[in-house]
Amino acid sequence: MDKKQFDPIAFLKEYWRDILRILIVILLLGVIIVNYDTFRHLDVEQMVQRAGSPWRGFWVVMALFAIKSIVLVVPASLVNIGVGVAFTPVIGLLVNTCGVVVELTTSYFMGFFLGGEFVEKQLQKMKRGREYLEDDSRDSAVVMFFLRIIPIFSVNAISMFYGSSHYNYWKYLGISMAGMMPRVVVLSLFGNAIYEYLPRFLG
Repeated sequence: MDKKQFDPIAFLKEYWRDILRILIVILLLGVIIVNYDTFRHLDVEQMVQRAGSPWRGFWVVMALFAIKSIVLVVPASLVNIGVGVAFTPVIGLLVNTCGVVVELTTSYFMGFFLGGEFVEKQLQKMKRGREYLEDDSRDSAVVMFFLRIIPIFSVNAISMFYGSSHYNYWKYLGISMAGMMPRVVVLSLFGNAIYEYLPRFLG
């Protein structure tokens, strides 16, 4: 009895998305495990200084925002404050704004591509936010703005949810930016003061 021969090309054509998803998840887990402590204790000001010029520093920060949207362990406020300290307040605000766009875009398309189980696992970490996202009776735009303006919900998990739902990208980006910009402005313009006095207040 002849057995059907395995055709690797046909297999890849049929399952390449699943294979790529698995590889991406493995890569992400490896990056998180190897660099977990570094991600949790970032010194953005030092990274920008080491870049050697403001322009290079800008691209370092953009890369950091992109990585942040993927590894999911980098505190958003830490990066925003660090940028506010590393640059002048106005430049810091512009850099943070560009960075937020990069972060929102990267995590959206991560969800768009990975979808399914990966996004579901991220939503498990935010029960209340998940309830709002999955409630079809609520207006999705209002829910998105609400989840963005309150900084207790995961920015990237929400982005991945809307990406996995194939929500209109430009509408998603506009609403997300509107909800996030108030705190981005505060952290950018007053990052230096927050960085200097908050540890004393907590101590």
